Amino acid sequence: MKGRWTHSFEEDHDGISVYRPDDFAFPPARGRRGVEFRPDGTLVEWAIGRGDAPEARPDGRWDASGRITGGLQGAGRIVTAEPGRLEIIWSD
Repeated sequence: MKGRWTHSFEEDHDGISVYRPDDFAFPPARGRRGVEFRPDGTLVEWAIGRGDAPEARPDGRWDASGRITGGLQGAGRIVTAEPGRLEIIWSD
């Protein structure tokens, strides 16, 4: 799960956000958000910045249980972590 994941919004379902590794063959889109899980427990959210380029916002945390706190989207929970696919439920 560690590393950078990009939002595959086309695959979102039932209130769950789907993320794929950065090297996934995404269809064309105007900017994509993402998340990066660093080994020290820091969560970096990649927002859509100027010119649709990703912009880092390092202000969240994550733990091995899949709990996410802080960040742009607030709290969340990882519900599925498979090779090549990550699913997160974000809460307010």
